[in-house]
Amino acid sequence: MCRMDQANTVIWATALGIGGTLAAGLTGPLLHARSSRRQAQEQETIQVRHRLRDERRAAFAAVLDECEAFRQSINAVIEARVALEWRSEDEHRGLWEPTMAALGALSRAATNVAITGPAPMGELADTVHAAAVRHADVWRMRLDLDDRLVRNGQADSDFIDARRQFIAAAEKVLAPPDRGARQRGAPRRSR
Repeated sequence: MCRMDQANTVIWATALGIGGTLAAGLTGPLLHARSSRRQAQEQETIQVRHRLRDERRAAFAAVLDECEAFRQSINAVIEARVALEWRSEDEHRGLWEPTMAALGALSRAATNVAITGPAPMGELADTVHAAAVRHADVWRMRLDLDDRLVRNGQADSDFIDARRQFIAAAEKVLAPPDRGARQRGAPRRSR
């Protein structure tokens, strides 16, 4: 009987060894496949984030480019308006065309920012556009030159502030995740 028990033990030990080898042979590839899928998903997520960051960077840059185009065009209107030779709107309609084109391009750029997101950036881009429109409107109003210059100073300041807020928010949105976390620092306690 002792021989029988030893034989059964050897058979069971061999069967368990073979079973363990088979189990390891089957679970290893399954675990490897799962790990590979997870790694592929993580890589895809990283690529999507980079693509979105690039799209946002282009959209944000377009707003800033159109701000510059607007500033140059409105400055031409202001110079002509301040000059003594300004007689009527009809004579200087051509001066307004680049300004109106710049406002249209700025509006399209703001819409593109609203599409690429995030939502607060779209709102800031709209604020920049609205400030530009108000700045242009100062030179369409029927005011004497002194009042127009005072309002222009305020409108210009509002435009610069809106642009500055847009740039600051864009820098935060475009910051790499680790850099943004370091800039924010530790959460502050409320008192």
